[in-house]
Amino acid sequence: MFRGAAYSYLGLLVLAGVAFWPLYLSRLGAGIDSYTHWHAFLAACWCSLLIAQPLLLPGHRQAHRTLGAVSYIVAPAFALASLLLAHARFHAMDGTKFQQEASSLFLPLSAVCLFVSFYALALFYRRVMPLHARFMILTGLPMIDPVLGRVLFFYGPSLPNPLLYQAITFGLTDLVVIGLVAWPRMTPRLRAGYALPAVIFPVLHVAWFTFAQTTRWLPIAAWFRGLPLT
Repeated sequence: MFRGAAYSYLGLLVLAGVAFWPLYLSRLGAGIDSYTHWHAFLAACWCSLLIAQPLLLPGHRQAHRTLGAVSYIVAPAFALASLLLAHARFHAMDGTKFQQEASSLFLPLSAVCLFVSFYALALFYRRVMPLHARFMILTGLPMIDPVLGRVLFFYGPSLPNPLLYQAITFGLTDLVVIGLVAWPRMTPRLRAGYALPAVIFPVLHVAWFTFAQTTRWLPIAAWFRGLPLT
């Protein structure tokens, strides 16, 4: 199953090229800001780690551990790049534009929260392979929405409500999260150790459709926008 996850992330990386072609890859020489470039580069690096590490087991454990050590640098850099990109984009908006777009700031911030949480859990359980492997898989799941959402938007039929794109991408993500509870099989104790933190995925996804669409989210978004980050 974990080799299957590697091939799945390979497919996601290829799909990312299609998703980001219209507004990014086709315009690399058009003066795009450095925050975007660093975020894209580190996202590709992280996805590559998720592809390579499962394929190195069981025959190349030392190489697997070496890439694990590389992740100590790539993971925090990726999280930081994601935060800085979100801040730069929303900080550059005028007040009216920010009021209109503030809800969408929830998406990158919640994605960073998910990534950091499950990377930390993967490190904590690095000697418990069934949990370590699952939590590493979960670190990549926040990439499904920005990739698949863009593919649906640019190449699929137009949907009547923008929230329907997240209904599809988040629904698929949560199916993967739920599927990892049951397969491959784990002891009840390990299953609980996975399921309890994994519930953060559907919780944050529900929050996007509810809390993030209300004025209660605005003070949090405005606080983040006002930080002296970029």
